[in-house]
Amino acid sequence: MKTVALVTKVSLRVSKRHLSLLGTMMCSTFFLVFSVMLSACSCSMSSEKLEFSRAEKAKLKNDFRSAIIHYKNIVDKSVRSPLAIHSAKELANINHYQVKDIKVAITYYKHVVLYSSDEKERFEAQKNIADLNFSQTQDYGQAVVEYSRLLELPRSPLEDFSFRMALARSHFYLSNFYQAQVELDVLLAKNFERELLFEPLLLKANTLLSSKKYDEATVILNNLMLEYPDRSKVETIGLILAVTYEEQKNFSKAIETLEVIKDEYPKKGFIEGRIKTLKERQSYLPGARGWKK
Repeated sequence: MKTVALVTKVSLRVSKRHLSLLGTMMCSTFFLVFSVMLSACSCSMSSEKLEFSRAEKAKLKNDFRSAIIHYKNIVDKSVRSPLAIHSAKELANINHYQVKDIKVAITYYKHVVLYSSDEKERFEAQKNIADLNFSQTQDYGQAVVEYSRLLELPRSPLEDFSFRMALARSHFYLSNFYQAQVELDVLLAKNFERELLFEPLLLKANTLLSSKKYDEATVILNNLMLEYPDRSKVETIGLILAVTYEEQKNFSKAIETLEVIKDEYPKKGFIEGRIKTLKERQSYLPGARGWKK
């Protein structure tokens, strides 16, 4: 019994020493891992700042290709960090305005929209995405998507006008004439200044003409000539109206319209030729008495 008790005491002492040694080893390991992690984090932060500094210096020298490489390294590695988002903005701007690589610019504007915490910054990036799809890549299907997103966000009245006009134009270019007219009707129902309404009214007339709704189109075109005489001259609305009447085989109204505009049209000879042709066509209509010079 004494021998057993002695062995037990010795075992307990050995176990305590082992536990103490194990605890010391675990603490050392923990601090070592923590130090490594801290060091790695510190190195990552310092390397990100170094990369950003190199990018900024390259940009100041107009060495945009080098700047792109350094900014891209930050975005690829850090993604969501403030410097990564700033770098994405720089990449979007450089590709948009300097390198003219529009598809790449759109990619980095999207990065800003996804990860920036600044609402204004996200909004401006989304505007650029929509505008580039509309005016540069002419991807009107994607432009519809992007302008629709903008119209879900808080915006000024003028921004609302601009976005909805672009949305209506995108539908028009896609031959979605009904949807283009829906967007235009929404826009025209709002209290925008009279000077702004010429373009949406003209676009609505064009959607109606494309849908062969000539009667409705002629009403708008006549109103444009009455309400906006100067703009109508520049946009040759009278000529468009005359062609519309011609499509309806309403030659008398087409001739009447051309007679009104011929003295102010820059190519008077062309208008007089059209009048002569229309009078000839009119003479061939059933019931006509023949064309007279």
